[in-house]
Amino acid sequence: MNNGFPAMIGLDKLILLILRGGGSMKIVTADSACSILDKDLMPTNILSTVAIVVDFPYQTPTAVQARDGDYSIKDPTVLVHELRLCEELLDIEPAECVHFDLTLGGTNLLDITDEFLFQLNLSPTGRSVLHAILPDLREIALSIDEKYHAPVLAMGKRSLPVRIAELYASAHGIARAMGIASVLEAEESIYLGLPEKVLASFDEEGKVKVTSEEPMEGSLVAEAPINNGVSVEPFLNPMTRGFQVLKLTKCDA
Repeated sequence: MNNGFPAMIGLDKLILLILRGGGSMKIVTADSACSILDKDLMPTNILSTVAIVVDFPYQTPTAVQARDGDYSIKDPTVLVHELRLCEELLDIEPAECVHFDLTLGGTNLLDITDEFLFQLNLSPTGRSVLHAILPDLREIALSIDEKYHAPVLAMGKRSLPVRIAELYASAHGIARAMGIASVLEAEESIYLGLPEKVLASFDEEGKVKVTSEEPMEGSLVAEAPINNGVSVEPFLNPMTRGFQVLKLTKCDA
C-alpha cells in the first residue's frame, strides 16, 4: 500500500543487513520513569525521560540525554516527547535504528496507518489515543529517516535497550525526586514509585544505583548523583506487586 512515504525497512531486513555487514547494531531509544504517588500509593505523574545510545554488548550506554518530565500519568504525548529526544540524541551520536516504546512487533512507525490501527486488537480508547498522536509520531519518524537513515521500530517492552533507558530514567527520576524532597518542610515526606521490577540502592558516595530484577538482567545498572539531605526508606508497594516505593523525607538541619 502506498501511504505517501517511501518504502521503509522492517526489523527483519534491518537485522539481516547488519549481519551481512559484519557489524553490531547501534540503537537509540528513550523511556520515561518514576512517579510521585498519591495517598493511596498510586502514580500521579511522570518525572523523568531519558534517551540513550547502546551498542554491543548492550549493557552500558555510549550516550545519555536526560530531561525532567512533568506529564500526567495518562498523557499520551509523553511518547511524542520520547521520540523527539531520540532525534536530538541522533544528532549527537548516530545509530542504525530507533527502538520506540510502543509494542507493535517491531513495525516501522512509518508503516503504521489508520487502517493498520483499525486491524489491531486495541480498546476503543487505546485506538483513539494512538490515532491522536500518530501524525506527530510519523512526522518525527520521517525526519529521523531522512536525516539519519534510521528506521523507527515499534519494539516496546520486548526491547532490551528500552529497558536500559527505563533504568536510566529511574535513576534520573530518583535524583530529581530527592531534590524535590530536599526543599520540603523538615520531616515532610513524598512517596516515589519506581517501574516494575526495578530496585534502588544508595551508597556513601552520594549516588543512587538502579538495577533490574528481571531474569538475565542482573548486570544492567544505572547510576545518578543524589541529594544527601534526604532520608530514604524503601518498601514494596502493597497495592500492586513487583513495584518498589521510596519514602523520601527531608532530614533535620
